[in-house]
Amino acid sequence: MTSSASTFLIPGEDASWRVWKARSSSPSEAVDSPADYGGAAKSVLVGLPASACRSVGLVLPNADATVLGEMVASQLERRGIRGGAGEPPMFRHYVLGHAGPNVIVSVDVLAEPFPEELAVQSAENYAAALRLAHLPQGQLIVVEEQGSLVIAASHQGKLFHSHVFAQRPADAESLAQEILITRLGLEGQPGFGSISGVSLIGQWETDLVTDLRRVAAMPVQVVDRLAPSASLDTRSWALLLPRSVRDARLSAARRAKLIRLGLLAAVVYAVAIVAGSLYLNQRTAKAEALVEELDKIAVPAAEVKQTAERWKALAANLEPKNYPMVMLTEVTNLMPPSGISMREYEFKPAEINLRTEARDATTAAGFLEDLKKHKNLGRYTWTMPQPQVRDNKTVSCRIQGKLTTP
Repeated sequence: MTSSASTFLIPGEDASWRVWKARSSSPSEAVDSPADYGGAAKSVLVGLPASACRSVGLVLPNADATVLGEMVASQLERRGIRGGAGEPPMFRHYVLGHAGPNVIVSVDVLAEPFPEELAVQSAENYAAALRLAHLPQGQLIVVEEQGSLVIAASHQGKLFHSHVFAQRPADAESLAQEILITRLGLEGQPGFGSISGVSLIGQWETDLVTDLRRVAAMPVQVVDRLAPSASLDTRSWALLLPRSVRDARLSAARRAKLIRLGLLAAVVYAVAIVAGSLYLNQRTAKAEALVEELDKIAVPAAEVKQTAERWKALAANLEPKNYPMVMLTEVTNLMPPSGISMREYEFKPAEINLRTEARDATTAAGFLEDLKKHKNLGRYTWTMPQPQVRDNKTVSCRIQGKLTTP
């Protein structure tokens, strides 16, 4: 194993924790909790039990690192895995290999809420405990972690999936059922491969092993201990920290930054006082001269501003599309060659009034619709009261448009 951490804390079968030194093949001591470890190691990597850090196996389309991270987050959300207070879960993903166009990915996800007794402020990093071990290839692994039974699977000897499923002791039928369900779920993922057997890690009762071999429908072996992974490179891992540890580090970093900024500000302030006292007299004289010039141009500047505001107020009236003759031309252009004639035209800045005579109500209504659809005249809201029918069957209409869009 290649790691920047000099010490690993691994959960034991009971409630204690084992202290492993880098490159050692067995633990050096046991402690009650990660926070109780008082060793002189400069850096500690905490391997978490599956109850505090589950591992989710995924088979995803191959993509670059950024897109792959987004796909992992989406898959966790689809599975209902969320963080506290509506935040995304704390996770880190690992690329274990490839299967055709797909990539084999394993994800360590911290439990929410995270057990505070496992939050070690001095920890360099966190990971699933089984992530640090070499797992039998093609085998389902059943191991006890601090009283909980965990079932896990690997891809090329590296942790792919793990979850807690029971408390010890457990009977052979319950173990066989969980093994079958987990096997079917994993083998159903394209590219994962097949599972050929079960490995029980640690000390197991002989009768239980015999019964499990009878009902498991696959070979069952007992392995005394998992060996540390020799090919794992933890130096490339991104940080995976509980929120409390992350927030404490951010707070400490902010405090240190504020202290540095405070010291820097004090030095700069002292220098500024010395330089400012020399510079102030020179700038004061120049400032007084500028004030005098400003007083001279204040009145002309106000007049220019007032003139600009007047032109701005007149802008709408100076717009060619608002000229009365332009509006009249556009109204007459909409009138059909025959069937309707204009008797009156009145233009106001925000209103146009028309009186027309049409051969029938249909022609008048069509003219009204044309006014509404026109690009320029459509800025007005057009209304037409009920037309008056004359003795010669023609209709007299009054049409009014009120400006709604300047």
